[in-house]
Amino acid sequence: MWTLGWIANALNRSCQNPDIEVTGQVVTDSREVKPGDLYVARRGEHSDGHSFLAAAKNAGAAAAIVERSEEAEKAGIAYIQVPEATRALGWLAHSHLANLRSQASGNKPICVGITGSAGKTTTKDLLSSLLQLRGAVVAPEKSYNNEVGVPLTILRADETTDFLVLEMGASGAGHLALLTEIAPLDMAIELMVGHAHLGGFGSIEGLAQAKAELLWGLRNFPGKRYWPLSEPALQAKEVFAQDGYRDAFPVSSAAPSLAILNLNDKRVQQMASGQAIRYFGENDADSAGEISKHHVGVYASQVKIDDQGRAEFLMTRGQETLKVKLGLVGRHNVSNALAAVTVATELGVSLADAAHVLEKAHPLSQHRLDVREIDAGITIIDDSYNANLDSMRSGIKTLQTLAKAKGQGRAIAVLGEMLELGEDSDSHHRLVGQACREANLDLVITVGKAAKPIYQTVSDHAEAQHCENAQQALKVVKQVLTPGDTVLIKGSNGSGVWKIADALTGGDEG
Repeated sequence: MWTLGWIANALNRSCQNPDIEVTGQVVTDSREVKPGDLYVARRGEHSDGHSFLAAAKNAGAAAAIVERSEEAEKAGIAYIQVPEATRALGWLAHSHLANLRSQASGNKPICVGITGSAGKTTTKDLLSSLLQLRGAVVAPEKSYNNEVGVPLTILRADETTDFLVLEMGASGAGHLALLTEIAPLDMAIELMVGHAHLGGFGSIEGLAQAKAELLWGLRNFPGKRYWPLSEPALQAKEVFAQDGYRDAFPVSSAAPSLAILNLNDKRVQQMASGQAIRYFGENDADSAGEISKHHVGVYASQVKIDDQGRAEFLMTRGQETLKVKLGLVGRHNVSNALAAVTVATELGVSLADAAHVLEKAHPLSQHRLDVREIDAGITIIDDSYNANLDSMRSGIKTLQTLAKAKGQGRAIAVLGEMLELGEDSDSHHRLVGQACREANLDLVITVGKAAKPIYQTVSDHAEAQHCENAQQALKVVKQVLTPGDTVLIKGSNGSGVWKIADALTGGDEG
């Protein structure tokens, strides 16, 4: 609970009703307001939150953060006026986290940030499940990983929170620098530098430098960082000062921060060095020498995939080795699991308890490699939340594995557009088409204009059909499905292919 006066002081502002109590949550969508909430009137891409101040007031909002006081006064809602509402939301979260740390002498909540071109949400879900063995955890709902979602997650934490697990996404340079200004980290997980959203970075090297910003967000890191902050990152770290915000709480003491790095990704491996590094990865022929040099961490060996697409492997930390059968589908989830276990074991979870959690794991977030059987023995692999080249290839491999093990029906891929790829869009979609050919899929249905190069690459080698949108594709899928088929549904969220997954698995056809 906060008073409006406390919030105003954190934002270096004044207010007329300092004694008003915010007893609920902080929300940015007026449709989600409940009695006692604080409503933040953001200006978004498609709407202006100031237009819904009256609705927020009627729903019981205690107060609002606004940019224009006249509209708040017209709505009759108590308010704090700020230069820019989204930045105010970020600084309020920063101040709230600093206050919690100050009360706990810097010891909690322990804040873990996760970034990578793929695997962030799965790693977040696994780590949250693991840390629940040691205390109270706050983690993002859905995939809240930007300048709005990260603050909203932080603001759900309270004095009882032991661990704060934050998914941190970036579609351009400076984005992670901003997020770590909001939430200075105790641990930073770097999963991979892949091929996601290159349109915002210009190159793989630009992407690597942007992902490495996460390590500059560690609040007490004694190691060496090798990627310097770019000019956009330096500017992002000054944005709150430009609005007049300042730290109101003393800098709390903290144990040395840790960087958790993927040893199997050369760009990640080379981001930092020192005693405050913990590595994770598969102990294969290519990495055996590196693991002997960088042995502090958690590693997998003898990885095998069963006929349900689940990985079995030996998991090693120090002198201890255990056999694990991962509950999640997909070989790529081995790396995500190792990252989560590396953090969890550093925070007191035993390797045996971690193995048990991994074996019981199932998708916690919607549309994340969720495998379901529907009518007539048809298997739906719903991985439709998002997509890039790396995750598309992983999804196609999973489809190939499951369809082959099933021994009946066809392997069908319904592939939506991969968005935010810039000038690399056509080439990356063609590479997805090549992956479909190599997997010998029986049928490929592509969805959306940007996905057409997949269709063009596949159509001469396998049955294929292109659809302009998800609604059209759903009709085609329903027409072509036969008993025993295995169907992968994957694409960027904006492609709308998640609507196809919802329709086939009993959700809303949208």
